[in-house]
Amino acid sequence: MKTAIFKHPEPGHPKTRIWPVFMPFLGCPSKCIYCAQDRQTGTGAKTLNEIYQGIKQEIPAFFNTKDRSPLELAFFGGTFTALPFEWQERFIKLAAEFKERGFLTKVRCSTRPDCIDQKQIMQLHASGLDMIELGIQSFSAEVLRRSGRNYSPQTGIEACNIVRESGISLGIQLLPGLPGDEPGNFQNDVSRTIEFKPEAVRIYPCLTVKGTGLEKLYRAGKYTPWSLTRTVEELAPALLRLWRNIIHVIRIGVAHEDGFEKNITAGPMHPALGQMVRSKAMYLHLRSRLALADKAIQFIVPQKYSGELWGHKSCLKPLYADLGITPDNTSFKPGNTFQLHYK
Repeated sequence: MKTAIFKHPEPGHPKTRIWPVFMPFLGCPSKCIYCAQDRQTGTGAKTLNEIYQGIKQEIPAFFNTKDRSPLELAFFGGTFTALPFEWQERFIKLAAEFKERGFLTKVRCSTRPDCIDQKQIMQLHASGLDMIELGIQSFSAEVLRRSGRNYSPQTGIEACNIVRESGISLGIQLLPGLPGDEPGNFQNDVSRTIEFKPEAVRIYPCLTVKGTGLEKLYRAGKYTPWSLTRTVEELAPALLRLWRNIIHVIRIGVAHEDGFEKNITAGPMHPALGQMVRSKAMYLHLRSRLALADKAIQFIVPQKYSGELWGHKSCLKPLYADLGITPDNTSFKPGNTFQLHYK
């Protein structure tokens, strides 16, 4: 009998509660064909001053209620670095004040690759900005063109380099399944992402939302969204590659805000998408530990992964059975290591 002892491939990361600040469309130079930030976030239009005053009042009030752990402030939606620069500085300096008071640990923002100015982001970094998440979406020229992004892959590459050189942590957002997608595009996007060694990645499989240009293409038969099956099959090996390169994937799929699902016309929307992808990635990792002729005798799994092992509605049980792993020879125990006994 042989024994393999190993850990989950996901890199360790500190758990931090996020305080999200939504800025739908603010600063955006144009509206991309797939974008519906107002429907996704459920946040109506607000002025920059209203958003600023909200942060200024709500965060201290949150901490005044009782003793709480520090938060991470995140500006989502819109294009933060395309806002008037005086407003960018006001937001970041306010966040820096809250850091000094122990309310916040980090501050991040999301933005477009074609709205990155090195001098300005270095100023923001000096004022307290810790991370910039770039909405790369894809490194494919055809996908970018057909999605209305209005910049080239080289723009995305240069933006990643500028952020890294500025000393700010880099986050990359990918949006697989956009118009113009071809087989292999997403895996290539993941390869390019790995080259930049970002601190964090978000993966948002493309959804067709009511009221977008993408919905018009879909209804005209000019766009076919990814199926849920293809989404899981594409994302699982990609997730495993990112994990193995010590890259933290902080989101798979859009957040399920109230009322958003009713605005989805088509696409791989599923409340358990993240679990489905994580479960399949864990299976692929385990399978890689065994040679074709090996069969499991006993499998001991850390208790915290009991909800992911067999997959959504136990869909992975047949695949595990091919490896000799069944509920009968699998047990769950406290700890962080997997133990696989096989012949």
